[in-house]
Amino acid sequence: MLGATFISGLQNCLMRLIADQGIDAFQITLFRNVFGLLSVFAIMLWSERRIPGTPWVWLIALSCILHVASMLAFIMGLSLLPLNESAALAFAAPLFVTIGAALFLGEKVRARRWSAVAAGFIGVLIILRPGVVPVSLGAALILFSCMLGAAVTLMFKNFAGHERPTTLIFYQCLIASVFSVPGAAWVWVTPDLPTFGALASIGLIGTLGWLAFLRACKLIDASAIQPIEFVKLPSVAFFAYFMFGEVPDKWVWLGAAVIFSSTLFIAHREAVVARQRALAAGGER
Repeated sequence: MLGATFISGLQNCLMRLIADQGIDAFQITLFRNVFGLLSVFAIMLWSERRIPGTPWVWLIALSCILHVASMLAFIMGLSLLPLNESAALAFAAPLFVTIGAALFLGEKVRARRWSAVAAGFIGVLIILRPGVVPVSLGAALILFSCMLGAAVTLMFKNFAGHERPTTLIFYQCLIASVFSVPGAAWVWVTPDLPTFGALASIGLIGTLGWLAFLRACKLIDASAIQPIEFVKLPSVAFFAYFMFGEVPDKWVWLGAAVIFSSTLFIAHREAVVARQRALAAGGER
């Protein structure tokens, strides 16, 4: 999980670096998905010797529309916002997942979890400080990306337990690559060799980070994973300082701590409820 978190921070910084070179978000999204597809394709051929089918293609395709839109919004936000602030705001994604699960999946969310969600959004307000400083377009794009990403997460909950992670990643990257082509063709700029290498590395390390995260989910409980997620902010701060000279202010750290604490509580409650359900099911048998 530490490796996945470190990779995520590096990937964000590379995206920002490439965007600063004049490469549009549509083109970055295309390269991210194409090289992610190539890397997971190689893994599948090595481990399974075949490309497995899935009955969820159309649902995955629908989720990929939201996934591509989320990625575009995030990359655009990265180019307009300090990296540390964007990383802190991205912690809001689990809050949107909780709200969506209650509104659209009919999951019961009790007072303690709603209180945690409210605390998380207070953390967002601490970072944004609306009324003190103008809410920037970059911050709005990052939060919009979190909302779309939460929708993708909720959709994947319907079939993630029925498919291998590599299968889902393969079809997601494949369909997302197709969706990314028209926009990338419209704004295409031929990258030089160093920029091409950075674009390729985004897809490769992105797949590596995702597989590391899924492996961590198999080895330890979700409630144990959540505290490690907070390492993403210092890892982004490390890269942002050495690559761009950015230093996070106290409001970013304070707001991130509030958001993360609420997210950790939500994850803990999810784990407790899951254990209670498992015990109840065992008792019924």
